[in-house]
Amino acid sequence: MTETTALDLAHAAMDAAPEDNAARLRFYHRLADSELFLLLSAEPDGEDIAPQVFRLEEGAFVAVFDREERLAAFCDAPAPYAALPGRVIA
Repeated sequence: MTETTALDLAHAAMDAAPEDNAARLRFYHRLADSELFLLLSAEPDGEDIAPQVFRLEEGAFVAVFDREERLAAFCDAPAPYAALPGRVIA
C-alpha cells in the first residue's frame, strides 16, 4: 500500500462528516490541486488521449488515481496513462 496522501486525508475527513460542507469543499479543492493519473485505453497519440471507459450498470466511468503506484496496482501490469491536473479532469 502506498503512503497516505493529502487527498486521502481530505477524503476521510469528508466521509467522517457528511453534513460538513467545508470538509466537502476542502476535498474538492485538494482534488483540483492534485496531479491525477488517468488510465488510458491506448498510448497517447500526440496530444490526443482516449480514457479507458468502464461501462457498468450505474453508468460509464473512468479510473483516476492520485499516485502512479495506485494505478499500477489497479492494472497489475504496465498500462498507458496521462498525468493531468485535477482541474483538467474535473
